[in-house]
Amino acid sequence: MVEEKTRPCPSCDGVMRRGVQEETVTFQGESLTYLQPGWHCENGDDGVLEGSDNDYADAALHEVMARAKHSPISPLMVRAAREAVGVSQRQAGKVFGGGPTAFYKYETAKAVPSEGMANLLRLALENPGLFTKPPRGTFNWPSAQDAQLLRRAITDDRLNAIVRRIYPQTDAA
Repeated sequence: MVEEKTRPCPSCDGVMRRGVQEETVTFQGESLTYLQPGWHCENGDDGVLEGSDNDYADAALHEVMARAKHSPISPLMVRAAREAVGVSQRQAGKVFGGGPTAFYKYETAKAVPSEGMANLLRLALENPGLFTKPPRGTFNWPSAQDAQLLRRAITDDRLNAIVRRIYPQTDAA
């Protein structure tokens, strides 16, 4: 048998239980209802958040702020794309563009990414391998894969002839 976790409520001396409760956060007329884990008092709306409980409240606030600012992509999707590629916020600014603090601002809804950035991040979610971070100190551009992609994309014969001479190793592909 699992014992229920309880503790005294600091506000009313009632009993607080560990669990999940619906909460609503509002920002500039936009509202979001979400499930908030924490200690919730049986006598009212009082609650205590600890540890990772705050992550839910923060994420909900960032989501509703992004909605109010008409962001083309959710802050949670921005973070998911960055993590799928395996880079820090600062590194994401180099991989995707935007500068060293752009991804902190996107993930906290302090700034709204452009439509182009949102599309790029959706692409990264679907194909994170396209955005691999090159090893430190290497410069291997264009790779053979890049050259093949370039060859397939070019339809102009004159330009294609130039590409063939610059990247002859891709003729077989």
